[in-house]
Amino acid sequence: MDPIPQPPPLAWPDSRETLQSSLTEAGLAPASVARLAEQARPALVLETTPCEESRIPLGASKIGGLPDLPDAMAWPERPPYGDAAERAQNHLGEADRLASEATRPGSWLTPEHAREASREQSELAAAVSSAFPLAFVAQLDLASLSRTPGFPAALPHQGRLLLFCDYWAKPKPYDPHAATGLRLVWDKTPVERLERKAEPAALAQERWSSRFKPAAVVARPVVTAIPPSDRGFDAFPHGEEASTFWDEDSEEIRYETWLGRYGTPDGRGGANHQLGGWPRPLQNGMQAQAQLASHGIFCGTGEAYATTEARRLLRTADRWRLLLQIGRDDALGLLPSGALYILMREHDMRIRAFDRAWMVFQKP
Repeated sequence: MDPIPQPPPLAWPDSRETLQSSLTEAGLAPASVARLAEQARPALVLETTPCEESRIPLGASKIGGLPDLPDAMAWPERPPYGDAAERAQNHLGEADRLASEATRPGSWLTPEHAREASREQSELAAAVSSAFPLAFVAQLDLASLSRTPGFPAALPHQGRLLLFCDYWAKPKPYDPHAATGLRLVWDKTPVERLERKAEPAALAQERWSSRFKPAAVVARPVVTAIPPSDRGFDAFPHGEEASTFWDEDSEEIRYETWLGRYGTPDGRGGANHQLGGWPRPLQNGMQAQAQLASHGIFCGTGEAYATTEARRLLRTADRWRLLLQIGRDDALGLLPSGALYILMREHDMRIRAFDRAWMVFQKP
């Protein structure tokens, strides 16, 4: 039996008033509606239209394709990971496992597929141990975008912001070494001195899965609602008179149902790319991971959160805000499963410390 077709997700409300009306229609109490509207944040949804690279002007906003960089600037690359030896050993171990898998009776791998997968793991082992070009994901014309309501106030109103990352590796957000795989470039070079860079030969190989078709971007202002997982979420009462979360008629359930109408950034057909505002997380804890890992604490285990230093740092984890959300975009070959979130503290945005950004990759 074919699956029942699902309706496309709704777009975020275009104003705080529209958001309030929608929450009221969902059956939330006036006090809850008022608090959720107060906490709502403006944002820009970045809608993509696939097109030929030559039709996108130099310096214009785009997702995918090739970056426009100063003529003297090389394509960004990362150095070897600080834990390259361990990463390489893990890839080599996987290469051996895949090679032996094909010889096992009833294996799901054919010998040909096993050899290809094993060779890829061996090549990845070499790649993490050496300098390697980062994948180009997005270019944002801040001067143009800043004229649209909803543009984040802390961002500069000139130049371009370009996102490069280690897309194939997608380093874990709870690992301090993940910083190696992200480069956020703020460039103020005049357009006439820009050059559309050719893709490095090492990145052009199909096996790295880091080549995305180009798309022009149009920004649309929206108002985004706070996710219940955020530390600042306090719209509903939690005293003796509050309903339990599992009560089907509770405000928590109604709000979760309301949020579900807007989908998640790994869904098909949604407006999955966003500048600023509240994220649509696939998992919890991205602010805590960014706070601890950016301070050198590996937080891939529960024990890491219990230390005195971690507890001290977590008191200000809520300062991390969404800068950019990049989700699924089948037309571009981008993120068939999961979403990328670029987080920054507002103070760092204001002082243009884009090297302090943190990347979180989440899968459902």
